[in-house]
Amino acid sequence: MKIKDGIKILHVADMHNRHNGRLFYSSGKKLNNGFLKNNFNVLQISDRDFLQRNIFNYKKISFISHLNKTIDNFKPTIILFGHVDSLNENDFFKLRNKYKDILFSQYFVDTLDPNFENIDQHKKRFFLKYQICDTNFITTDPLSLDFIDYTKTFYIPNVCDKSIDILENYKYENLKYDIFFALSHGQHRGVLKSGYKDERVDFITSLNLSNINKNFFGISQNPIWGNDFFSALSNSKMGLNISRGKPIKYYSSDRISLLISNGLLTFLQKGYNYEDFFDDKVDVVYFENKDDLSELIKYYSNNYAERSKISYNGKNKYFDYFENTVVSNYIVEKILDNKITNKKEWMR
Repeated sequence: MKIKDGIKILHVADMHNRHNGRLFYSSGKKLNNGFLKNNFNVLQISDRDFLQRNIFNYKKISFISHLNKTIDNFKPTIILFGHVDSLNENDFFKLRNKYKDILFSQYFVDTLDPNFENIDQHKKRFFLKYQICDTNFITTDPLSLDFIDYTKTFYIPNVCDKSIDILENYKYENLKYDIFFALSHGQHRGVLKSGYKDERVDFITSLNLSNINKNFFGISQNPIWGNDFFSALSNSKMGLNISRGKPIKYYSSDRISLLISNGLLTFLQKGYNYEDFFDDKVDVVYFENKDDLSELIKYYSNNYAERSKISYNGKNKYFDYFENTVVSNYIVEKILDNKITNKKEWMR
């Protein structure tokens, strides 16, 4: 099928509307924007928001019934699932059997690292849809995983969006804070989680950052969300990207996109093979351990010319490689098994 032949996409994912705009920069929102900017006909359903509204509806409708009616009315070319946890295995198989002419796909943005402490839960959520999907898209390199069929599973990066990631921090020498890091405690939580254990807290608190103005959230103070998050970003020279667990090729949360694409000089931990995309001390700065990172933060906090050049390059390269229009177009081309246009290094 040609990509311009009236492609209709039913995008089923959590859009976090019930959180009152707290996650207006979520990956699902950015990806949806990418489809729209590419002029695809997109209808979006937020499953968890539907379920919450349904609680207060005296005439309750099951989500699977709502989804079936929507499919019948819209007749999509593609059904693209995000992290949809509101359907069970039987629901997915019934959908697959009922709508044989529709292409089913999913994207999954949590880590699939086999050594991750919650990997069983992540795999369960991923494989719930994997068995009925024609294609799958993940933010971990599929070739690094031995439990999936990489012929139908493809890497996608964390996307950026020109309408959301608008900051240009590289333009400003004297920002209030030197280094930014935000720990979420889970996207559905607005406050610190009691008893929460995360090795990144120990790592960050062990950094030797005397005379450095730190802008850290989710460690000793509450996580930060919504416009407050972007306000904190806008006041920071540099950002730290570290993920839980051991490094696995290409994986990161969307933290990486929020930092680099908003013009902060970003420190990336070695071991994730980001060097395939970003050059050290040209686009980003890589670190090996806490001592190395501590010295790099101190150095670049006082060297505006170098910091500005690197963060400018990083932002521009991130948009060139990973903008939502680029990624969403790639997703559709892979689903349709079309030739890849505007091919980037991360595509296959």
